[in-house]
This record gives sequence, C-alpha cells and structure tokens, in this order.
Amino acid sequence: MLEILRKKARKSNIWRIVLSIAGVVILLAITKFAIFDVITGPTRMDITEDPASYEGKYVTIDAEFFLYDYVEHTTTTKKKYGGSSTSTDGYSYIAFQWVDDYENDASVWYFYSIFLKKDRQNEMNSKIDQAFAYLSDETGSTPPPEPVTVTGVWNKMDYQTEEYFRSSMAELGITESEYDKFYFYELDTKNIGGVNGLLFWVMMAGAVGLLAFAALSAVGLFSDSYSRPIQQYLQKEGSVSMAAIEEDFHQARLIGSGVWVGKRWTIYMQGSKAKILANKDLVWGYYFRRTGRNSVSEMRLFTKERDRFGISLSEDNTQEALRVYEAEQPHMVIGYSAELEKMYNKDFNAFLGLKYHTAARETEF
Repeated sequence: MLEILRKKARKSNIWRIVLSIAGVVILLAITKFAIFDVITGPTRMDITEDPASYEGKYVTIDAEFFLYDYVEHTTTTKKKYGGSSTSTDGYSYIAFQWVDDYENDASVWYFYSIFLKKDRQNEMNSKIDQAFAYLSDETGSTPPPEPVTVTGVWNKMDYQTEEYFRSSMAELGITESEYDKFYFYELDTKNIGGVNGLLFWVMMAGAVGLLAFAALSAVGLFSDSYSRPIQQYLQKEGSVSMAAIEEDFHQARLIGSGVWVGKRWTIYMQGSKAKILANKDLVWGYYFRRTGRNSVSEMRLFTKERDRFGISLSEDNTQEALRVYEAEQPHMVIGYSAELEKMYNKDFNAFLGLKYHTAARETEF
C-alpha cells in the first residue's frame, strides 16, 4: 500500500515542481527578468554614453536640472453605474545636465525625460523654479539646485511622448544641435520590467512563493511526508494497526486513479498527501459540481462529527464510489436534495435518525 501511495505522491510532487518552475519563468518573463537588475543594483548612468546602450535597464542618475512638466499622466476609471472619474498618476519632466567640453571651450547639454509620481509635484515645481532662477541669473550669485538622484528603467519614448517632448522643447526655444543633444528616452520610476512597481513586487513575491513551493515539493520526493496523515490517524486510533489498513486497502475498490474505497476505510490522494477516512464515521455522501471561474467537481463526504471532506472526482467516478458506499455502508445517506441539506443543517439528530442510528443499533461500530 505505502509503495503505491508513495509513487502517487512522487508523481504529484514532480508535477508541482514542474508547474512551479514554469510559473516562476512566466513571471520573470512578463517582467523582462528585471529582478536581476534590481538585485544587482541600478547601473550608474553616464549621460555622455549612447542612450541606446541603457535601453530597458535599471539605472540611476543624478538629475541636475528640471525644466518643464510637459506630460500629465492620468487614469480614467469607469464607474459601475455610469460616468467616469479621472485621477492624476504623475508627470513627465524635461530634465537636462551639461558636461563641459574644455577642449572646445564649450558645454554639451543633454536633454531627456523623467517620470515622477504626483506626490513629488511640489518638490519638482521648486526644482524647476530653482533651475530657471540659476539659468537666468547673470550675476552668478544664485546657486544651482541640488541634483535629484532618480532610479528607474530607461525606456525609449513612444511616438506620442516624443511628439510632446519635441513641441515642448520648441516652446522653450531650444533646438537640437551639436551642443544641445536630445535623448528621446524617459527614465520611468513608476514601472519595473514593463509593469507597475507595486505589481512587480507582488509578482516577485509570487515567484518566491512558487520557488519555495517547488523546494518543499522536491523535499517531498525523498521523504515519507505523504503518509503522515495515515500515521497521525494510527496514533489517534490506538486500536487500529497498519496491517489492518493495508489489508482493507488491497481489497478496496479503486475509483479513478487515486481513491480507494474499502469496507472499513477510504484512502485518497489529496495533492501529495495520502488521506484516510474511517467509513464507520461517514453519514452522508453525494456529488457536487460548480462551474465557472472556480469550478469544482468532487465527491462530498460528511462525518458524524459534522466534518466535510471534498475529494476531487468526476461525476461518473463519484457515482461509482457512492454505489460502493450504498452497498457496503448501510449507515450512510447517499445522494443530495435540498430537504436533506436543510435537515443536516437544522436538525442533525433527525438526519442521523434516517440511517445512522438504525445501522448503529444493528451493527457494532
């Protein structure tokens, strides 16, 4: 018996490992494997390098000047009963810094975009005012604004954002040249790996959970944890021996591929665990099915302690099992009706009077 159950548990654990690893890979792929960049830390960006060399990478930069909040990012939510509401998520800012070219006695100015959340709007407005105050001061007495360290993903602008960027630069009177370089890239602080930052971390937590599940399943391949519920049952029922359970198991009716209905016990696989129920404690059994997103197809069994157990089975397999119970367990009510459910919930003693009490008088449990 134990060898049969061990093989079933091992197969279940292998499937769990395979599906868990597949889930991890899918989550990492959706987020473009950005977690590795996050773990190793952001790359310090050199503004003079080819901007394409940083595309899609997790980077950090000390942004020196902010000029203009040229794009407002909003989210429109449709209300359940009509209408909609719009909220502001944040703003894209034109930022720049210059690098002195001492050989040519000039400076190269590099313009690019940074997205920051709405809660930093006041801070950025102050930085914009400081930038213009510094740039327009011919006396040299106004200090430059303190750089803002920004970390995010360096992405190429989409077509619409690039158009806004170009038109905003034209409004500012700045044209692209050898000494005024336009980088049509945005440092995105909201998204990581192409998804919202919060969602990214939720997905990474899910990936860690799947890895832990896979590790536990791997341990289960080489342990006897599959039989622990049976061992616990033996400890609780001191008068029952493993030999008696094994004898009943080998004479039991195999239902489907993982349920054994014997005369004294029902043993079934639930994931990688072998569960056991004493048939003498069962008082009711029927087939239950629910369709839709959280679909269920199971045999439901109820005990005299009013515990409910759901065993995943098709309707045909459940009916086969119920026929075995009906033939060999006269104390069980078989089949479902609304009246039976009401009696079970409202007058359990009357429910037991349907079959259990009568059979108890005739049979020594």
